Amino acid sequence: MKTIRNKTCRMCSSKRFNTVVNLGMHPMVNSLVKKKNLNKKDPTFPLHVKQCKSCKLVQLREVIDADEIYKKIDYLFFSSDMPNLDKYFKPFALDIKKRFLKKNEFVVEIGSNDGVMLQFFKNSNRILGVDPSTNVVIRALKKGINTLPEFFTKKLSDKIKNEFGKAKVIYGANCIAHLNDLRDVMNGVHNLLKDDGVFIIECNYWGEMVKNFNYSLIYHDHFSYFSINVWEKFLKKYNMSAFDAIITPAQGGSLRLFISKSKRKKTKRFKILANKERQTNLNTFKKALEYRSNVKRISNKLSKIVNNIKKKGYTIAGYGAAAKGLTILKCSNLGNKHISYFVDDSPAKQGLYTPLDHIPIINRKEASKKLPDYFIILAPNYSDVIIKKEKKFMIQGGKFIVPKNEIEIH
Repeated sequence: MKTIRNKTCRMCSSKRFNTVVNLGMHPMVNSLVKKKNLNKKDPTFPLHVKQCKSCKLVQLREVIDADEIYKKIDYLFFSSDMPNLDKYFKPFALDIKKRFLKKNEFVVEIGSNDGVMLQFFKNSNRILGVDPSTNVVIRALKKGINTLPEFFTKKLSDKIKNEFGKAKVIYGANCIAHLNDLRDVMNGVHNLLKDDGVFIIECNYWGEMVKNFNYSLIYHDHFSYFSINVWEKFLKKYNMSAFDAIITPAQGGSLRLFISKSKRKKTKRFKILANKERQTNLNTFKKALEYRSNVKRISNKLSKIVNNIKKKGYTIAGYGAAAKGLTILKCSNLGNKHISYFVDDSPAKQGLYTPLDHIPIINRKEASKKLPDYFIILAPNYSDVIIKKEKKFMIQGGKFIVPKNEIEIH
């Protein structure tokens, strides 16, 4: 499997880095295993998080070639399979339409997956999705969402512009962290966006990761961990600037950033968030070291909790075979000796096995025949939805372990 070792920072090209946290060797979390392949050895790769000494971007330098993740295998994350994700994206889409769009203006989504958000523009605007995963794109096309099975690049932006014209809005929700060549992406955005257009990104936010001790977002699909400050410096290279920002609940706390070519008045909430980063010294290496300490502390705490439960003879199963959940387990050295099986609502994952430990993934109906004493929720950002859904399990004495913040037991 092809890996890429970046010699320079993907934002500023500096060659100077500090180590934030080294999580060791991990498997590709979305490379779930078919039963016929259980006898094969699963590859592992380093998860070594660095911070650029110059621009302060937190990032992985050694990454898996994106073709290996999105092109050479079926990508198993379908946005429409995630609980309530359509309800999350609908007000986001309506906000964009109300603030920035007129009828029939052109909208492009980068990393559009199966069209779960782009569908809300379908009846009022010309739309185009761009996503590299062919199997996911086929599902979008089935819904009538025009989508190209490609990575978004400057070269592709030329082709889109020639056929459709420039876009009034370009956005990418929870996909920018998956891209290694951010400079090529920004050249493409600048090329395709109208002069009065808006580029909107939603990405994992370093500020919330630090605040909530969230290390579940560190896996091979995520190449970078962003702050407002690093984006402000990066955007200057493209004569663009951010004018609005909000922290959303996605992924345990994401940054939604609004960017334009033309000078727009910065919103009050943008100024508050940018100032908070300065006041808390978010982008300093000292803050990164605090994060490292908390990651080690929380992962050790989870390990002790689970091992104590197992020593008492109780059974544990995983709820949600999410990518972030496999990082959580690996960091606490938890595996098939601790977790009997995973429940997952996504049909694309059912019948498969987790890499390395080969824990089976089953549907909720099958799990009903052998319910555990504890479920550990390994998609912690969906914990409230899951716990609400599983009231009967709790009434019958079942409990939930939620690896969120200081670890919760329900």
